[in-house]
Amino acid sequence: MDDVIYRTADMKWEALREFPGRAEVKVLREESLNGAKTLLVRVPSGGEIVPHSHRGVVQHYVVAGHYQTNGQDFGPGSYRLMPAKYDVAPISTEAGVTLLMIYDPVSK
Repeated sequence: MDDVIYRTADMKWEALREFPGRAEVKVLREESLNGAKTLLVRVPSGGEIVPHSHRGVVQHYVVAGHYQTNGQDFGPGSYRLMPAKYDVAPISTEAGVTLLMIYDPVSK
C-alpha cells in the first residue's frame, strides 16, 4: 500500500452525518470493511453533539478550541480515549472546536 498524503487546508469542509449534531468534517481515512476511520471534525460556536454511543474504540484529540462534557473542559492538546460501547454524554462548545477523531476497527 502506498502512503496517503492530504493537505487538509486544501480540503473542503462537508456536512457531518456520522453522529447526531451539527458539525463539519474532512474525511482523512475510511475503511468500509471494518469501520476504521480518521476525521477532522469542526463543531461551530454554540454547537452541540447530542448523546450517542460508539460500537468501537474512539479517540479525540483537540486541535483548536474547547468543548465541555460531563463537567470537564477539553482544550487544545487534550486527548480522550473512549472504550467500545461507550455512551457519549452531550458535548457542547461555546466558541467552537476542531477535533481529530480516530475510530478503531470494529470486529464483526
